[in-house]
Order: sequence, then structure tokens, then C-alpha cells
Amino acid sequence: MSLSLLETLLAARGPVALCTVMQVKGSAPRHAGSWMLADATGLVAGSVGGGKGEAKVLAACRDALADGKARVLEVEMQGTEAEGADMVCGGTSRVLVEPVASRAAFEAARELLFRGERAVLAHRYATGESAVLDGSGSWVPAAPEGVDPEAARHALEHGKPLFSPESGFFYDPLLPPEKLLILGGGHVGRAIAALAPALGFAVTVADDREEFLLPERFPAGVATLCGPYAEVVDRFPFDAATYVVIVTRGHLADLESLRAVLAKGWRYAGLIGSKRKVRLLTEQVLADGFDRAKVESVHTPIGLDIGAETPEELAVSIVGELVAVRRGVAHAGLSGRGKRNAS
Repeated sequence: MSLSLLETLLAARGPVALCTVMQVKGSAPRHAGSWMLADATGLVAGSVGGGKGEAKVLAACRDALADGKARVLEVEMQGTEAEGADMVCGGTSRVLVEPVASRAAFEAARELLFRGERAVLAHRYATGESAVLDGSGSWVPAAPEGVDPEAARHALEHGKPLFSPESGFFYDPLLPPEKLLILGGGHVGRAIAALAPALGFAVTVADDREEFLLPERFPAGVATLCGPYAEVVDRFPFDAATYVVIVTRGHLADLESLRAVLAKGWRYAGLIGSKRKVRLLTEQVLADGFDRAKVESVHTPIGLDIGAETPEELAVSIVGELVAVRRGVAHAGLSGRGKRNAS
């Protein structure tokens, strides 16, 4: 469950039902761990797949809110249920639909995510009970009867949901939003900041010019940092899940940023620039003594090769590459794979 969906759940004034894809067999539109929130009038946030299958789940939400009981649905993308409904995926999703009786566990989950901590939300779907296990092994509220601590820890350590039909529990890992630091608040940085929050990134834009960090230039929720790039990078809380893109106004600022970033740990680093610029910067940081393997892990030219030209197109290309790295399908760094950036 994302932080934004948790916020929506906790802000809801009336009764709501939470829908979770617990298990997927074959091909399905949404993966295990996908969420949807609904009230008596219909969809509030999220999705479990759309189309006729989601309509079936929404109908179950209304029933769950009326009788106060959780239920598990099998949503088929094949056979008679899919006929005439353009449901051609061919798989089956098992979806838990539960009225939210108590919000204590979800409030605890929000606090943990706010602090950047991982957690696991354990659901006992026969009763609708929920509790959160944090990284220290503590449960909030108390662990439901029959919960399997080992299964919960497994979901926490591996970051993947775990369905246990024998015990009647579903264990869903809650991961803090991935941090994206954009070094450069110009046209490209602004376009990235407009797009990335919708993909689940917690965005911070940094620049050494205050006028490029005015609040009205960015969506609500985007943080800003002003100062020399090396100082900003030093102040930013980098971790192994941090993404950083270098899109400053010129060579010297890029070099300052790259040197500072190479001294940190991160999940992804990317640098915009032409092949000539990349070559010059690479030679300089190698001469500085930075590890060649780390230098070559920087994605540059940055972004997927979609022929992007405008700032908005470049933002699509760059954020697309961030998602590809998140999903484990993009690993190349300085080779660039024939990409180019106009800079």
C-alpha cells in the first residue's frame, strides 16, 4: 500500500472497504499487493485491474460495507466470466475485500512510512483484523491470534506480499516512497518533478538559485533545497533506495554534482548530457580517483531512447528509466546504448 493511499483511507469520513490483490495465477492486469479503496458510492482510489473484474470487486465492497464481513473473490480473466468483456489476460486474481473496522493499524503504518521505515501489514481476512509489524519486531496493535511472525518477517525482508491460506492471513510489505533527488530546477528538472510523484516517488528538487525553487513552479508535496550542489547532496538523506538525476544548467555544476553523488550510495544515478560532455566529465572524475565501476554505473546519456527533444519528452524518457530500474529491467550505465541527450 502506498503512502498516498494510506492518507486517502485515513482521511475518509465514512465507512470504506479495502481491496487487496492477494494472489495472481497466470496473466492479470494487476500484481499481488495491488490495492483499491472504495466506499458505498464506488471507487475512491487505487485499482485492482479495471473493467468487468473491478466492477465485480466494487459490488463486493458494497456488500462488505452492508454486512461488515470480509470476503475473498476469484476474478477470472478467462472462460465464461471473461466472455464478451474484453478480458483477455487469461489469468485469475484472488482479491481480499474487507471493511475497515479499525484504523489503528493503518495509522501506525502511516507513521512508519513517514519516518522512512519498512513495515508489514498483516490481515486476517476472516475477521477483518489488521496489525502492523515494524522492523524491530513490534506489533501495533497487538498481533492477531494465529499470526505467523516468520511469514511476516519474510514479507518484510523480501518486500513481496505473502498469502497464507492455511492460517487465513495475508502479509503485505509496506515500503517507504522511493526518494528522487533532482539536481537542477530548470526546464527538465521541473518537468521531471511534475511527472515523478504520480509514479510514487518522493521528490526533492535542488538548485543553487532561489528563483528556480519557487513553490508555484512545482506540484504540492515536492520539496526543495537551495544551496551549492555539493552541500545539498551532502545534506540529503541518501540510502540504497535513493534515485538522483543530474540536470543542472552547465558543465561546472554537473561536475560538482557528479563528484558529490559519487561519494554517496544510491539505487540509481543519471546524468544528462551529450557524448562529448559525458566523456569529459568521466575523465575528470576518474582523474579525481573515483572508482571506475561506480562511475560507469551512472546512467548517461540519461533516460530511455524514445527520441525525446522537449523538456516534457525528456522527463517521460527519464522517469521511464527510473521505473525500468525499479522493476529490474534497466541496468546499463555509461554505455548509453546509443542514446543521446542534447546538452
